[in-house]
Amino acid sequence: MPEIALHPFHQTTRVKVVCEIPSELAQDLERYKAFYKQAYGADVSESDLLREMARRFMDGDREFQIAKYGLKARSRTPRQSASQPAAPTPKEET
Repeated sequence: MPEIALHPFHQTTRVKVVCEIPSELAQDLERYKAFYKQAYGADVSESDLLREMARRFMDGDREFQIAKYGLKARSRTPRQSASQPAAPTPKEET
């Protein structure tokens, strides 16, 4: 079986989620569907659009990915550039 970058999505188990959204968000969702169709020439359902948006949002949330997979958070201190020499450390007096 050839290996491709796209994971099989036809074998996923789906769970139906029902929620209410404000009318302004519903209007924006309709606008985004039209924008998507203009960009790609394909119709998508609201559920497909929301599912993909939610997935991408969570995939891009680094802190959530750390919590999800139990990874160690990266240090928030800036890395030292290889071109910059390390600052001298103070010597202890003896």
